[in-house]
Amino acid sequence: MKSIPSTKKFESRKEWEEHVWKVITTGLTDATSSQGIEKSLAMLVTAYDRKKMIKRAAAVSLLKQGKSYREIGDLLWLSHPTISSIKKSMRTEGGYVSYYERARTNKKEQKQKEVKGARLQFSLLLDALFTVPPPPPRRRLDPKKYILPHGKLAHSQRRR
Repeated sequence: MKSIPSTKKFESRKEWEEHVWKVITTGLTDATSSQGIEKSLAMLVTAYDRKKMIKRAAAVSLLKQGKSYREIGDLLWLSHPTISSIKKSMRTEGGYVSYYERARTNKKEQKQKEVKGARLQFSLLLDALFTVPPPPPRRRLDPKKYILPHGKLAHSQRRR
């Protein structure tokens, strides 16, 4: 990757961030192998961020397959607002916006950014690269077997 210039060379922090993002994306596209891309991402992304990216990519894939929010939430352990934000990001050109950030911005600005009939570039990228298979279902535990009785009435006879 190229060296990243100082923030002093740019008028605003946002301008600098956009430039750095372009440097990162061109560095990833110039990588010749998947191992090179994986190594670059491993330097930039924590394991926690990686898990989140995988879950979001899987959620996009499952939304395209027509799965309900509940099914996606049960499979990936994502909240309803997170799935909703991912679905909204598929309709807008701005990319993924967290529920917190979406609540902070003006609703009119959001609707102006929406592109009718167009799909998010990330969504197109996922279509071009792969379809994410759903994770194996988690086994639900029977609460009667694993939750021990508790409280005053659980043990009626007191030991003295």
